[in-house]
Amino acid sequence: DGLGYRDTVQDLLGVFHAIPDEARERLELMITGQVSTGGCMPVILPVSHSPGRENPPAEEDYRSDDALWLFNAVPAYVNETGDIGFYRKVLPYADKGSDPVWKHLKQAIQFSLDRSGAHGLPCGLKADWNDCLKFGHNGESGFVALQLRYALREYIQIAHILQLQEEENWAENILKELDRNIQNFMWDGEWFLRGYRYDGMKFGSSECSEGKIYLNTQSWAVLSGAATPEQAALSMQKVNELLATDYGIMICTPPYTETDYNIVRAALMNPGMKENGGIFTHIQGWAVMAETMLGNGNRAYQYFRAYMPAAYNSKAEIREIEPYVLCQSTHSKFSPRYGASRIPWLTGSATWTMVAASQYILGIRPALAGIQIDPCIPSGWESFHVIRRFRGKVFDIQVNNPNHTSKGIKRILLNGKKMEGNLIPFEQASPFNKVTVEMA
Repeated sequence: DGLGYRDTVQDLLGVFHAIPDEARERLELMITGQVSTGGCMPVILPVSHSPGRENPPAEEDYRSDDALWLFNAVPAYVNETGDIGFYRKVLPYADKGSDPVWKHLKQAIQFSLDRSGAHGLPCGLKADWNDCLKFGHNGESGFVALQLRYALREYIQIAHILQLQEEENWAENILKELDRNIQNFMWDGEWFLRGYRYDGMKFGSSECSEGKIYLNTQSWAVLSGAATPEQAALSMQKVNELLATDYGIMICTPPYTETDYNIVRAALMNPGMKENGGIFTHIQGWAVMAETMLGNGNRAYQYFRAYMPAAYNSKAEIREIEPYVLCQSTHSKFSPRYGASRIPWLTGSATWTMVAASQYILGIRPALAGIQIDPCIPSGWESFHVIRRFRGKVFDIQVNNPNHTSKGIKRILLNGKKMEGNLIPFEQASPFNKVTVEMA
């Protein structure tokens, strides 16, 4: 009956809009799986879970990314429901003590700060998202560094909402230092490093003979705001040139064939499979989101369609699994089974695919003050239509694209009334609303 921490917290992003009350209960359960150090129990046993009385993980068993997923989930719940009071709800830690939710979030940040390595980046600990990379406990994860930057940015906004000025100042100062370290020690000239092993060996660098570039640090450099505009454009272009394939984006390239498997466990897998240069489905949505943030609607949709099950309806002999379900990974061009997908159902891809499609391509995003409309679509689309139920109200949204652009809003009408900007304030909405959007 175990719930993997990182997986369950991410999965909640896909259901807040549909079952917010049930999702909040599950979110609270996961928050109580955080221990007082700020780290998390890797697995929560909901039937037997006893907050305040659980044994914390041994230091060598912490995973560096677990607690930072809360910065995706908690603000998403508050934005969907408008329940600002959730930030002040007091919940226990797994082992001892209790704090309001905002303080749980601060402890998640502090956990990473207390476990930083030689370059001022968060330590890799037992594992970050990619369990195959063996940084060593004191090695450093570039991916988690970008998660931490995302977390600090969200925390600053939360502190501002709650009028916690000291907390806002605290996070802003840490963010400045982290930004310096990311720029000084992660930018490799054309893309961002994946990290450092405990002895200083680099992962995901142009200096590497294998695993020169990884997708995660490129997409998350954009999602977190760490990349400058020039870095974002260049690194995502390199993703397109080096990692993109007809069936999705590879996790890294070149695959590992000579590297010691004690350094990179992916070397145990055939080239083009799973973490060894395969097309790992979980991370596809992040690349789609990043491209929409850069305004590249055509490329974002190209990436989206490349891994979507429906795109294989006429290629079942290639994909070899159910045509209606996402899978863990697909064989990449380095494999003789290029295009074949494996391990359907067992993946965290569905949530990020839902978020990428609805909130970034279609651009219908919940915000604390209302609904934000910011599409980034293929320029060939002439229009699209969405019905969105939001906090008990219905929004019938018609988006027209007469000039065949990918991004930008010319005007938004709410029940015939012109709105300023691209936010529809919730308090101005009726129980049923007709929204007409014209793209620039």
